[in-house]
Amino acid sequence: MDYFAPTPAGEGMTNGVGARDAELHAKLEEEIRQREEKEAQVLEANLEQAKVALENFEAERQQKIRDTMQKNREKEQLLMEQFATEIESENPWERIVSLVDLQTGMSDENFDVSRMRQVFIQLKNSPPNNNHADAA
Repeated sequence: MDYFAPTPAGEGMTNGVGARDAELHAKLEEEIRQREEKEAQVLEANLEQAKVALENFEAERQQKIRDTMQKNREKEQLLMEQFATEIESENPWERIVSLVDLQTGMSDENFDVSRMRQVFIQLKNSPPNNNHADAA
């Protein structure tokens, strides 16, 4: 079958279009329609999957937020209890040292607080005896 061979006038013509051309055109239209249906189905499936994934993500996010809030409340409660027991301490320098970060790393590049750390630790370990009544 030679599609490029000239068709004699009037032979195989349907409303000005060759029968073979009409058949090919109908076949292509059917293929296009099937592809569009398949694309619509894939799109619908993808949208449904995305909706489910988004719902799962949001549920996990909310659970993480609740868990974090609960952990923070527990830590805060523990910290408040610790502060309450430290307030009752006889040595005020122990309370001060507990409130200050005495790690060896520098908190700010511009300040050297090593001497302050040494003084705090020294005062904590051997607090001065401050009897103002004796001095007067």
